[in-house]
Amino acid sequence: MTLTLASPMAYRPSEASLDEMIGKASSAAPGYDAIVLYSLTLSDSLRIRRLGGGERDAFTEEEKEAVEKGLPVMARPDQTFLLPAATYSFLQLPAMFGEKDLPRLLLPFATHDRQVFVRIFHENVLETVMQLFIS
Repeated sequence: MTLTLASPMAYRPSEASLDEMIGKASSAAPGYDAIVLYSLTLSDSLRIRRLGGGERDAFTEEEKEAVEKGLPVMARPDQTFLLPAATYSFLQLPAMFGEKDLPRLLLPFATHDRQVFVRIFHENVLETVMQLFIS
């Protein structure tokens, strides 16, 4: 599926691993959002390298109101890690996959050097989703 992100999504920079973010999401309040950026390189083998990551808490009431009106949410001063506005190949997964699963999960997208954002979003009390934004 193709997804066009009209405005960037901003996060507090974080050194937490994908597995740590997944663990935190399971006990966090709804709205917790975390993302890790990886580069994919395929030569004789698949090379996955972490380039950065970020986390953010649930939107404030003012931010929720902006989203409902279709307005961009302004980044908070500490939110300097961005998922840029762009068009991505997008995949939402029905289950969580950990860091050990990344080679198998990302191999189909390694047809050339590219970047992949792996997002963990705790949507509500019952559901946490994993999303891939592939550029």
